[in-house]
Amino acid sequence: MQNDPVRQKIRDLLWEAGLNMREASLAIGRNVSYVHGFLERGTPKVLGHRDAEKLAEVLGCGIEDLRHAERPPTRKGRGPKPRRGRAPEGSPVPLAGIPEVEVEASAGPGALAGEFVAEKARWYLPEGMIRYEGGAVPDAMRVLRVRGESMEPELSEGDRLLVDTSKRKPATGEMFVLWDGNGLVVKRVERVADPEGEPGLRLKSTNAEYVDYTAPACDVHIVGKVLWTVRRV
Repeated sequence: MQNDPVRQKIRDLLWEAGLNMREASLAIGRNVSYVHGFLERGTPKVLGHRDAEKLAEVLGCGIEDLRHAERPPTRKGRGPKPRRGRAPEGSPVPLAGIPEVEVEASAGPGALAGEFVAEKARWYLPEGMIRYEGGAVPDAMRVLRVRGESMEPELSEGDRLLVDTSKRKPATGEMFVLWDGNGLVVKRVERVADPEGEPGLRLKSTNAEYVDYTAPACDVHIVGKVLWTVRRV
């Protein structure tokens, strides 16, 4: 969820504690996806007292840091009137056609430039969900397929990512698709500085078998922010 200081605080504390969302969920006695659902999908809207108390103990903070003063408002706003895409007939709501693209391995920093991508499929999603839940514009959305296992168990080979290509400013704890100088990857990022004070990004995997690494900010080209994931079952 966007612009929620409590959720951002929890993301920052997780990184400081060296915990991922799965580990935090298990530490407070919840299922493995509980913290991910709270932080990324807004379910539940707020933490119950017992969950907040347990999570505060795990993260070494006060319970007041993890409680909302009031229930977060549902995302509302007025945006451009949705355009109807070419969607299956009979849909009761306006749908946007989001292209699923395959990117050439040699694409380089211009990973989503037209000459490097091929549309493999088209996903039709409610425009209202994209605009008001995701805070995104349908034309900026792309679907990309996960390759490799560096983000296991959070992401698996073949999962799909819904990426907002208009959001290219890295934020600590958030997940981005980016070009790291060697290839196109999906990582959680952390802003850092090298010994000379030059800005860099720490690129973090969920899979403990993959070592986190730092790249100069000037060498990292952000493709977009991951808004949602679609898991294979």
